[in-house]
Amino acid sequence: MKVNSIKALIRKLVEVEPSKSPMLSCFVTFDSSRGEGLAKLDFEFQMVSRKLAGTWYEDFQKARTSINDYLKQNLKADTQSVVIYARAGKDPFFEALQFKVPLLTEIIVDSLSHIYPLIELKDNYHRFVIVITTEAEAQILETTIGSVTEEIMTARPELRNRIGREWTREHYRNHKHEREQQFIKEKIKIVEDLMKRRGHNHLIVAGSPKMVSRLTDALPHHLKNKLLSTMANNPTNGLGALLRNCILEFSTAENLESHDRVKILESAVLSNGLGLTGFEPTKDAITGGYADMLIIDQDFSDFDGREELVRLATKFNIQIETVNDSPTLKRLGGVGCLLRYQPNFLKTGTKYVYRDSPSKY
Repeated sequence: MKVNSIKALIRKLVEVEPSKSPMLSCFVTFDSSRGEGLAKLDFEFQMVSRKLAGTWYEDFQKARTSINDYLKQNLKADTQSVVIYARAGKDPFFEALQFKVPLLTEIIVDSLSHIYPLIELKDNYHRFVIVITTEAEAQILETTIGSVTEEIMTARPELRNRIGREWTREHYRNHKHEREQQFIKEKIKIVEDLMKRRGHNHLIVAGSPKMVSRLTDALPHHLKNKLLSTMANNPTNGLGALLRNCILEFSTAENLESHDRVKILESAVLSNGLGLTGFEPTKDAITGGYADMLIIDQDFSDFDGREELVRLATKFNIQIETVNDSPTLKRLGGVGCLLRYQPNFLKTGTKYVYRDSPSKY
């Protein structure tokens, strides 16, 4: 799963116009078994269908059939969740993506697709780089939404056959150290180029204790700042187990970063600086072109409002930060944005004052 695929789908969904037929936004996860996941989805279908009538009910059932057909015929062995957008009728639409991370199973029927779950998924499980290194080789992996999207293997040249034939042991040890240093430099250069080219902000190093220590010690300052954690052991449970541990580390770091952004927002609001909160002020900032980042609580109570804001932010290419379990953001009303600049009417007009209870600012 490439991040460009999910970005392209979000952009495509935002451009789809409503029609007379319902759009089904379907999110299904397979926690323990395929059968259990499909049964849970079927139950959700039944609950939703009871609320529909007329042509919406008929087109809903047609879209439901296309979703079921896709799930029966196209699931990959390692898929943990699927996102499907389907519409029948005169303006049919069907798009699906499979992921290796879980989602909440739900079906949303509306005139427009609901993209917030995709936004949250992309924010929670973005891209990072893993280096798995031993004395003999290094595996450099790029991951996106739980999947490996690029894999680079580098191997160290073998030198032992030269002992006694061309070199003394002392010569071999000196040359071995030089070649190890060169090997580490080459790995760092590959990692640096990959992170710069793809815009990664996080790095995890795993492998043998000796090589993990040597590699991390040799990292330049700007890469050390992006180092999330090290796992100094040779992975014996396979790459899948290591990836799961790395994803957990990344999710933890992402949650901490989102809380840091809430602190920045709170500080900006308190100082009447480059920040504001509340649904209407945030919406105005996005459409007015002076919003820099939308910050929204994952449990934002206004379901439709949340969808409207992330759609607008997507259209205007505004970065979106979703935040989990932040009492501060809840006190600020659950949504706000950091500003690129403060318009004159905000400087001379109403000031948004922080309060201890949720309200609009």
